[in-house]
Amino acid sequence: MPSDDGEKAAADKDKKGKKEKKEKKEKKLKRDKDGEPITRDVPPPPPQEIHTLFFGQMPFDTKVSDIMPWLKANLTRHGCGFDIKDVRMAGGDGTGVPGQAKKFKGFAFVDFSTSKAAKKAMKLHQTLFRGRPVTVERCARKEFTAPKSEKRKRAIEEASTDGAAPDSSAPPEKKMLKTLVQPDVVKAMVAEAVENSEGTLAPGDCDEKVLSFLGLLPAEVCQKAVNEIKKVCIKGNTAKNKGAYFMGIIRKVSKSSWDERSKANDEEKAANKS
Repeated sequence: MPSDDGEKAAADKDKKGKKEKKEKKEKKLKRDKDGEPITRDVPPPPPQEIHTLFFGQMPFDTKVSDIMPWLKANLTRHGCGFDIKDVRMAGGDGTGVPGQAKKFKGFAFVDFSTSKAAKKAMKLHQTLFRGRPVTVERCARKEFTAPKSEKRKRAIEEASTDGAAPDSSAPPEKKMLKTLVQPDVVKAMVAEAVENSEGTLAPGDCDEKVLSFLGLLPAEVCQKAVNEIKKVCIKGNTAKNKGAYFMGIIRKVSKSSWDERSKANDEEKAANKS
């Protein structure tokens, strides 16, 4: 017996010594040649898994204390009753300060920590909750998008790294639309329409905005729009803002021309298939 006690004491002492040595080793920092502590790259922890479901069509007097037991009772049988992370009531759950409690709006968002719990909770769709069939749907979280100011700042930084020094105070450059008909040709079309309009269309009725808009159209569509403006003026135009009125005519003619072209392309494709 004394020998057994001695062996046991020696083993405990040896075990205690190893434990102390390990603790000292963990506390001691390894140092490099300059005496600075060596830093080790520790991988970041994995992102926390969250699955959110929408629960709707609930009675308006529902509280969190009603939802949690109901969910746990249904999920515990599948081994995931403790995977409910949070329950967020829309509007309020009526448990606030008396007289100031917000009214529950009939739906809630529930966060689950595992995909298994979310899948099992999806099976509760159209099941009875406090006498009413509940609606359960998945919630898709919106992806984060940087604000415009951040995007503009990033673009300036990228441009500066390329060797250019952009002016941050200058407004962003606008993309110009392609001009299909030259301004001189547009003015000639309008001048001809003015001459043949029997005095109902004046040279100044088509301002620069109208002329530039006409230049964006194909030549045949531009001519068709000018002829339509002349025809309307001959019939009698009583619009006070002629520029805006003519812009409407141009848009109408442009849309009609594009529709005709699209229809012709569809008929051609159908003929080629047959």
